[in-house]
Amino acid sequence: MAYISLDIETVPLVIEDDAVKAYLMDKKISKYQRSFHPLFSRIIVICVKELESTTEVYHNDDEKLLLEQFWRRFGELKSPKIITFNGYNFDIPFLITRSIINDVSIPFQINTNKWQMEKSNHFDVMRFFSSHETFLNISLRTISKILEIKNGGQNGTAGSDIERLYKAGNIDAIKEKCKYDVELLEKVFEKSCRRYLEKWFPALQVFNQYNYS
Repeated sequence: MAYISLDIETVPLVIEDDAVKAYLMDKKISKYQRSFHPLFSRIIVICVKELESTTEVYHNDDEKLLLEQFWRRFGELKSPKIITFNGYNFDIPFLITRSIINDVSIPFQINTNKWQMEKSNHFDVMRFFSSHETFLNISLRTISKILEIKNGGQNGTAGSDIERLYKAGNIDAIKEKCKYDVELLEKVFEKSCRRYLEKWFPALQVFNQYNYS
């Protein structure tokens, strides 16, 4: 089984429709909040890292081409186990929705039912450490410090910096931030989650039979 750590970066779309602008103002939806909604934002960077392989960083200003490249790569994998951080609430549904909006085929189904997480093809490290939201959700970088995991220096870029960096044309900083986080995610999973999965759920049920294309 291929363990694939995944992370995405998004920026708000330019909203030109007056009715949509009025809706956003009426609901007091900020630009930062829009970055986390697939109707108001788009994906600019996707990072994936297969265990014991180099990190793959995907970027394209044409989101459709970016998603096609990403899914084409994923389609090559055999029974992948997707590792995310807050992936049930953000990364995976965002990827799926933006792919549908862009009319991009998805090669296999990634589980989005959080209650079937352990037995599925999608494991969310944040949900694991919060015991399915029984406890507080703690940031990945804080968890790594508690577990005494080092990741080759510190990357100070936060999610709130992404739009500013993108407008400044500093896509390299965004790519580096995404790369840093996906590599840190893999280290946290390897140290504290993988053994749990393989011990208690050795016969993982993988939901990869349904084809979206």
